Amino acid sequence: MRESIYTIPLNDVFAPKCGCPVCRLEELLESRCTEYIMGAAMMEPDIRIETNHYGFCQKHFGQLASQKNRLSLALMLETHLDELMEQHMPHKFKKGEPGPDETCFVCKEIAAALDKMLETTVKLFTTDEDFRQLLLGQDYFCYRHYTQLCRKAESSLNRKQAAGFIGPLTQKVKADAAALREDVHDFTMTFDYRSAGNANTEERLKTAVERAIRFLE
Repeated sequence: MRESIYTIPLNDVFAPKCGCPVCRLEELLESRCTEYIMGAAMMEPDIRIETNHYGFCQKHFGQLASQKNRLSLALMLETHLDELMEQHMPHKFKKGEPGPDETCFVCKEIAAALDKMLETTVKLFTTDEDFRQLLLGQDYFCYRHYTQLCRKAESSLNRKQAAGFIGPLTQKVKADAAALREDVHDFTMTFDYRSAGNANTEERLKTAVERAIRFLE
């Protein structure tokens, strides 16, 4: 069950061509993970051991608290607090070892599942021409996920295959970034005194700042 909840067909993720597909994939994984641990997984001993140990980050505490099954969350909080008091008070950690205030069960699960799916993505790019065109035809890739894809290509493909993936992807992302930079610049120019009273209301300018942030965050 734990593995199956993270099985998401990549063609379904890439098909919408709206926004960054890896951001979309990350959000799907996050949604599935939080729903899973607030459901039957809450009573699975191995899951409870991990949630007791890792806890949750502020973001995912908020997402869990917003769901309907607050009893599941309360039970996890109860045993997590028990472990904190028994194992970590007073504070005692090995040098370089993250404490429970620095770890999150959901973040860990998403990172592991995403890593596997990124590996599948770069390998599928080299073997499936339809998927290759689907990937290169995306709306955009945010910079964070662009770099993750490049690193995954370098670690899981041979040198020639990695270059064949990173080259076209970089060309696309760089072109998208250049167009975005132009939109941001044009937006700033609407504040120039020479443009006073004649501000450009094009949609690309009105959304330039927000789109730049989505690309960079």
